[in-house]
Amino acid sequence: MIINFRTLLILLVVAIFANSTLGIFLPVYFHAKNTVLFQIILTSFLSILTAFVALKLINKKLSDLHKIANEIVKENPDTTTNNKNNNHYFKNIYYFLDNIETILKNYNHFITNQNVLLQKFSILNDKLKKSNQVREVMLEVSNSILEINNTEELFKLILEKLISIIDDADKGSFIVLNENNLLEYKAVVGYNLMELKGIQFKLEETFLWKKNFGNITQPCIIKDIRSFDNSHLSDDTYKALDRINALDIKTCLSIPIIIDNILYGMINIDSFNIDAFNEENIIIAEYFSNQVSIAIKNHKLIEKILYLSRYDSMTNTYNRCYFEQLLDKFFKKASRYNESFCIAMFDLNSLKQINDTFGHDVGDTVISKFANVLKDNIRESDLFARYGGDEFIGVFFNSTPKDIRNRLESVIEYFNNNPLHIKCQNITISFSYGITHFPEESKDLNYLIKLADKRMYEYKRISKGKVCTNSK
Repeated sequence: MIINFRTLLILLVVAIFANSTLGIFLPVYFHAKNTVLFQIILTSFLSILTAFVALKLINKKLSDLHKIANEIVKENPDTTTNNKNNNHYFKNIYYFLDNIETILKNYNHFITNQNVLLQKFSILNDKLKKSNQVREVMLEVSNSILEINNTEELFKLILEKLISIIDDADKGSFIVLNENNLLEYKAVVGYNLMELKGIQFKLEETFLWKKNFGNITQPCIIKDIRSFDNSHLSDDTYKALDRINALDIKTCLSIPIIIDNILYGMINIDSFNIDAFNEENIIIAEYFSNQVSIAIKNHKLIEKILYLSRYDSMTNTYNRCYFEQLLDKFFKKASRYNESFCIAMFDLNSLKQINDTFGHDVGDTVISKFANVLKDNIRESDLFARYGGDEFIGVFFNSTPKDIRNRLESVIEYFNNNPLHIKCQNITISFSYGITHFPEESKDLNYLIKLADKRMYEYKRISKGKVCTNSK
């Protein structure tokens, strides 16, 4: 308000009070004979004074509006204002009286400008929200790296999150460059991965390569996918994609994934809308591409660290520390559900003699060969680890000692029939083993391991005798 109600009320109360008080006491004080005339003069004076104060307050309040009105008019070069009373005591009131028509004419112009500003603000706000969404998605991906077991799970998560934040995105795929320099599908959303597994692309057949004329570092938008693929893909690849309805999409946003300046793969975001995707999506894609590259690189680094902490690098079997962690979990599960398993200890025979005769490189080859053959002859559900030096340990679930003995004797026969040919000599790999059975022989895990180790050494002493075990 130009002047608020409280200020106006105070002025009126003061004027009425002054008029009443002075109207009574002043005539008496001056011994005025005509009291009515005196009161009329006093009332007029107080009214003029009150009006003056009110106008002064209004003029002060209009000062800020004066500045705003000037700014509004200045924004429209076709109009000017009259400031001839700029030095008047009530200059702000005179300004509005003189220029009310001009100000009203410029009001629509002002409102239009405000709407434009609001629209720009809305666009910026939407971009900020989208930017925050992207950051939140990448934060979620980064936080999930430690929980994800393999890169394909990471690819699927990245793909799902990207589709969720890009408008009009319906489907998507994550393709990776393999060792044959061909791109193959690793994760999909909205497609059947098994149907796409057998389809591979040359780099020169991809959207990025064709659309960007070999520049595979920048995202691009491709429209009319069927026509595009028909022009650039081989007949076999085109027909394979057509059979599984992978060409029904209208538009694709293709995003390169570059790690250490080398193409790692591509993310393709697909839409059924021919007008889907724009330059804003390109900007999001560029940012996402950089962040995904970092996430994949970090995941690979973590995978490598986890591998080194869990596996023996020479034999690619579990190391002792990680094996004991897994065994503890399986032991608790077997104890709870009354499951059975066998423990087998292994030790290579004559390894010291092989090292002394042929060198430790040959000894390492013998160890690796033994481990690889053993792994090929046990189930994925079983455990097999390097326990130390030339000793190994295996845990075989839901098996009897007889089953394990028969399996290991066939491995011994294989080694006898397939010696290693090294330095013009044949080296027959030989090993000893001992078997124990849970829970038949004991429910004490440490005792079972020690007993299997003892039987393994007894077997080594008798060499070609039968496996030393009391179990049937």
